[in-house]
Amino acid sequence: MLISLLIQCTGIYQKISEISTLCASEILFIIFSPTSNPYSFCHPSVQSVAKRFFNPNQPFNETIYAPIEAFPK
Repeated sequence: MLISLLIQCTGIYQKISEISTLCASEILFIIFSPTSNPYSFCHPSVQSVAKRFFNPNQPFNETIYAPIEAFPK
């Protein structure tokens, strides 16, 4: 089950990365495994997306050029 989830997450990460690149968008994606382990993909970063989420009036260009993060927690 876990191997299948990790394979699916890899495919999802690739698609999300493509969308964020093509649309120049900020993305935070979190998925939980059946054992409640979170896996996430963030572009440009968790802090940047959270900051933008909680402050929607923030200019877009302040957060878009940070590095990409993709990691299991």
